[in-house]
Amino acid sequence: MAGEENPPLRIGHAERTAAQRALDEHLAAGRLGVEEYADRSAAAAAAVVAADLTALFTDLPEPHPQLPGAGPPATTPSGGGLATGSMSLIGIAVIVAVGLALLTRQPATFLLIPLAAAFLWLSRR
Repeated sequence: MAGEENPPLRIGHAERTAAQRALDEHLAAGRLGVEEYADRSAAAAAAVVAADLTALFTDLPEPHPQLPGAGPPATTPSGGGLATGSMSLIGIAVIVAVGLALLTRQPATFLLIPLAAAFLWLSRR
């Protein structure tokens, strides 16, 4: 029908992972504080549609995640972010933080995620 808007584009694990990697870059560059990084990381993990992720990057320069319906992928400078092995450790930290938050009912355990990222980033220096 004319005048009908398309439904929002749903995203998957790949898009959420790309958003997390971009947030890691911004944390490493000092554009995000630990608490804001934790909030945006949690929002990225819970994102369902592309607009949910887009909203996390409106006030940040590149890199941004590649999302459905967007232009060419954003490029990141080499050596600026976390290594691929570090990303798997951050994934483990996310799982541990969620598990601890559920077991202890203490949402502050989500701070393990940015702390793990900061530790890994500092260990590369």
